[in-house]
Amino acid sequence: MKMAGINRRRKLEQMSNGYYNLGLSLAKERNLSSALNALSIALGLNKKNIDARNLYGLICFEMGEETKALISWVISINISQIGNPAQNYLQKIRNKSAYLEKSQDAISKYNKAISQIRTVNYDMARMNLKQAVDIRPHFVKAMLALALLDIKEGKAGEAKKLLDTVLSIDRFNTKAITYMDEMKPMVEKKSQKGRLSVIGRPVKKEKPAENTSANMPVTEIYKNYSGMFTAINVGIGLIVGACAMVFLYMPTMKVSLNNAHNKEVVEISQKLNDANLSMESLKSENDSLNDQVNKLNEVNNTSTENMNYKLLQYVYLVGVVKEYNAKNYTKAAEIFSSIDTNQLTDVDNGPGISITGIFGEIAPKMRADGPKLLTAVADGLVKSGDYAGAIGYYDAALRIAPDYLEAKYKKALAYKTSGDVETANNLFTEIITAAPEDKFAKEAQRERGY
Repeated sequence: MKMAGINRRRKLEQMSNGYYNLGLSLAKERNLSSALNALSIALGLNKKNIDARNLYGLICFEMGEETKALISWVISINISQIGNPAQNYLQKIRNKSAYLEKSQDAISKYNKAISQIRTVNYDMARMNLKQAVDIRPHFVKAMLALALLDIKEGKAGEAKKLLDTVLSIDRFNTKAITYMDEMKPMVEKKSQKGRLSVIGRPVKKEKPAENTSANMPVTEIYKNYSGMFTAINVGIGLIVGACAMVFLYMPTMKVSLNNAHNKEVVEISQKLNDANLSMESLKSENDSLNDQVNKLNEVNNTSTENMNYKLLQYVYLVGVVKEYNAKNYTKAAEIFSSIDTNQLTDVDNGPGISITGIFGEIAPKMRADGPKLLTAVADGLVKSGDYAGAIGYYDAALRIAPDYLEAKYKKALAYKTSGDVETANNLFTEIITAAPEDKFAKEAQRERGY
């Protein structure tokens, strides 16, 4: 029995490796959607297939779905840390905390747009999708949704650009190919309209093919039919006699035909009414079922995105712990500023590890020293003229300590120096209102000129 179990496991591992190789081959051809399907099967056969899991994450990252990539790599590291390239992938992303924030913002805008599409708020959905694509130019799902809106509004050119971009990322994306096929009639119709007029004169329309006999000379028609004139004259006499008989019996025949016709019309009308009632009933049931499906999909999508967001917070916490233990307190504070503490919860587990306990050990030092460390980094960026970078670090300090007036004051100065006086004045006003007697409030008053 034990040997049979081992053989079965080996066979599953071999099959999993086969699907991984297929996924790798498809990925090299930029057939990313099919590659993801192959890798999903590989992971279904062997959850510990690290190569498949890492490649799955890389493809998700390439398609603009960084959260799925992070989850895949975190699971991969939990399976094995030794020589695992996923550690390098996560480290590179952790070194760019602003990148993760933008990624989360793009996902948030995409989800908001999908909700707006369901409520037929297409203008706002379009704006959010455009912003999501601007943030993440490889966000395939957002580009597909935006292309669909363009197709709906008849903007074939804009839709084609988006779909071309999607196909440059994922060469055989089935949705993009389907949308392209749907657009063909629109593009052809548009090109035909473009050919209808040239500057100063309309294009001549081709005349439809006419009956060849109509184009024949009169002499030809005569030659074809002159031999039949005698028969036609005899026929005319017979037709006249027949018409006389018909007109004699026409009143009686007309009444009989009308009665039969009216009866048929009534029967057909009744059948049509019954069919319409049946169709209305089916349509009503179908609409009801569609509503239920949409609600279930919305709940499922919301649950998935919420879970992804929650897992992202644990990724941040892992980064904080690693930098904290290495005494890289500034880097630890930078990552700490991105954590949503409401998402960190303990779960029942064998080793009895407490997530909130670990966070509670680190949080006091991060809250006490983090804002000052981040402000110091920002001050250095200001001196080098990188005001945008400095503002990012001031923001990180304020996420940890929203009432840290020094960071807010220096952030306002950075905006003012970079030319955004309006934003700077708004920040100065916030400082003056929050703590009128503080030294930074006095400086803010001076900067505002009162």
